[in-house]
Amino acid sequence: MALFLPPNVKPLPSAQSVLNWSDDETPTDFFVTPNLEHRNVAVDYVQLNDSGRKDPASYVQTLLDHTPKPKGRNAFTSVHLVGPALTVQSNEAEKTIDAVLKGCNDLSKQVCLHRLNEVACTNEATPMEEYNGIFEVASSLLLEKADRASLLVFVGWEDINMDSYAAFIGMLPFRGIQVALISRRSSYGNLVQFTTPSGTFDLDGLTSARMGKFTVHCVFGELPTLAVKESVRKWEPVDTQSEEDNAEITKIPFKIGGLELPMLTHNGTSEDALDCLAELLKYKYPKGYTPIVSCGETCDALGYGQDMLNHLAQDDDLLFAHKSGETYKRYDNYGSKELFKKINDAKRGTCPPVILAVGGGVNGNCIGLIAAMTNVDFIEVPTTPMHYNDAVTSAKKAFSLVVDDRIMSKNILGAFYLPQLAFCVNEWLLTISSANAHATVGEATKTMNMLGIANSSVGATDFHNILGAVEFASDFTKILSEVGGFDELIKFIQSPSTIRKKKNIITIGKKIAALRNATSGESQISKKSKPQKKFGFSNIFGSLPSMASISSSTSISSSDSSSDSEDDQQNEDIQSLMEERSEMMKIFRSSFYNLPSDRKDSILSFLTTINKEIVCAKAMFLAYSDPFEKYRALLFEYAHTLGHGVEAFANDMYLQARQSGVEIPTDAIRLHGQCVGMAVLWAGEMSKNLGKLVGEGYTLHQSFPFLFNRSGGFSFGPLRELCEDLCIEKEEFCERVLQVVRRDNKRGYCNCSDPEKSVDQLVTCRPGKMLSSPDPNAEVRYLVEVDESWQRDVLSKAFNGEFDRVADIRNGNLTFVPSNLTGKGRSGLKTPSKDVALHIRSRLLSAYSADVPRQN
Repeated sequence: MALFLPPNVKPLPSAQSVLNWSDDETPTDFFVTPNLEHRNVAVDYVQLNDSGRKDPASYVQTLLDHTPKPKGRNAFTSVHLVGPALTVQSNEAEKTIDAVLKGCNDLSKQVCLHRLNEVACTNEATPMEEYNGIFEVASSLLLEKADRASLLVFVGWEDINMDSYAAFIGMLPFRGIQVALISRRSSYGNLVQFTTPSGTFDLDGLTSARMGKFTVHCVFGELPTLAVKESVRKWEPVDTQSEEDNAEITKIPFKIGGLELPMLTHNGTSEDALDCLAELLKYKYPKGYTPIVSCGETCDALGYGQDMLNHLAQDDDLLFAHKSGETYKRYDNYGSKELFKKINDAKRGTCPPVILAVGGGVNGNCIGLIAAMTNVDFIEVPTTPMHYNDAVTSAKKAFSLVVDDRIMSKNILGAFYLPQLAFCVNEWLLTISSANAHATVGEATKTMNMLGIANSSVGATDFHNILGAVEFASDFTKILSEVGGFDELIKFIQSPSTIRKKKNIITIGKKIAALRNATSGESQISKKSKPQKKFGFSNIFGSLPSMASISSSTSISSSDSSSDSEDDQQNEDIQSLMEERSEMMKIFRSSFYNLPSDRKDSILSFLTTINKEIVCAKAMFLAYSDPFEKYRALLFEYAHTLGHGVEAFANDMYLQARQSGVEIPTDAIRLHGQCVGMAVLWAGEMSKNLGKLVGEGYTLHQSFPFLFNRSGGFSFGPLRELCEDLCIEKEEFCERVLQVVRRDNKRGYCNCSDPEKSVDQLVTCRPGKMLSSPDPNAEVRYLVEVDESWQRDVLSKAFNGEFDRVADIRNGNLTFVPSNLTGKGRSGLKTPSKDVALHIRSRLLSAYSADVPRQN
């Protein structure tokens, strides 16, 4: 049998033949394209009379029996009860709460009571008060150890408008836990849509962007039992057919849950790209729309958010700028009364709100969750490769659990929600940092190690149970061959000229933000022929009206002539700075275009290849097999358990350094993907220690991150030096990482044999082959039990610098050279990285060839 599948092998309409690619093989799910059923949302209303509270155990058993269990579980691990604030003074609600508490105790079922705060329990609550009420309870659930197999029981009261909280609180932990709503409604009402009293938060189960994922699984009350089932609306993303012949646009094929998500890369100038996007959205929303552009500090300073609004040129808009970084991946950084007011005003008008995420993956994840909660169309405009190929290609949108600026658990409060379009402006990728570039590669080393050469006969066997995988299967390890372009990108990013030009642009951007911040919030300016409206630059991290809104103003109230004159001068100053920034950005971009063609082409080839391959890797699992990433697609969490732990530790340490006045060196910054890349090495070491990944397989596994480590982006050394500056010793480092691991978001998928164990994923034999578990709940997710002592051991080795190495060829052998022995500028390395990559690829192909099934 040949190693690679022939190019004519396509997905099969049914499992009847394999187009003769192998006479001895029978078709598996790998080759089958499913006939996707139309999605429905089903909710059961079950009669449960108040009189049943007289027998608490039976009352609770009814809740447990009728609420669907998580797939693969035959019982709920715990019950988390949510009720109104005591000030509501609902006798019926309190009787129900007492019955559930007593019933759980009678059944020996672990139970915990949570309550909404007082202000959230009124119809007069503002959007911000509703928002805070939802997240306070959802966070409390996690802190009280709710897991994926917990049951949330929401006790409603006489004001049935408050039933809506059940949907939103249940939606968030782990992006959805099972919810049983005990309602006092006197009619069924709409059981597939829940809206908070302010109208801001709207969970419409029939919205196609949710792919049929709905929070409330069962409603209980006095009415007769009823089964409700309704069809999800047709998926109608942004139509990109008009750009199919545009030579400047590259379309990357991607599907999730059988739905095609348009992903476009515009390779022309940013001006042409933004004009193109404006035309696409004009066609999607012919009556106009209200763009709300969300971006973090750096993108705001670079002017990307403002540039976007200027080109979209709608009558009303909002620039929502906020703090950046993983520490601020939390609900209080993305909730704002101005943001929610703009959304509500647009919903009430004729120009619907459209949220555009301009920036990195943190911004896309977080503002995407706001879009999911408000039921608003969502567009992703990534400015980093990782946002494009990793964050966009997942329906997961989430906040982390952050308490007192410490990351307690990553990406654990969220929802599933699809963008209408992913649109990448290639020129905007030029301003990424070295850490961003390494983060992109770090995630790629994870993908290469877990999937390997999937478009081979061996890969088809390894992933035989992934439905329709052949449509997107590829040789994902071809990314290794692009290491030369990666090295050239790092040289460009780290060149003194690039650093200086980018720093100057950001300095101007900060001046613009400072002027914006100083502008009076009481100015009144009418826009075009519209009625006068109030606006204000309240805070650089708050909601900011766009400069388009200012520059288009034409009439001013005479009563405010003095302050308006000052505002006019300030607006002129801002406009002048914006023009200066625009010119500086042109010069910055020209420095890339003026590179020698071979250097420039290798950088573009690297970016093109890594984006395409990682997108295809995600689609291989999400297209048909597991769009909600709860089963086979959980494989993409490989190396994330310890990766998330060290990432949380690093962000906590950066905060500690700032508070202590300790300088944080640039080379000590570790972004999410870098932490994953380091954790790939640690996962490989655990597999080796278990005897599951040895010899050639182990060497190949570790070679992927080491190949891309010539600039030290995956070395722990700089973090260790910062630890020393802050008097953090190895034992404290290990324990603080493991504290995060103990709250890892994969917990609850399956039971561990003892409390000292957790679940993780490990490679066995060679890259592309995952270790399996005898537990079917674990096996379906590639999860295996991992002892905490194993994790502590590899963390200790990392702290000691044992993984701070670089791949090189010496005397014809692949060697991992300690970073401190490679010399200044890595002059001590013997072989160019691209030749090392060729050597690794050759050995990898040999390893795969050895696994090709032999024919008789």
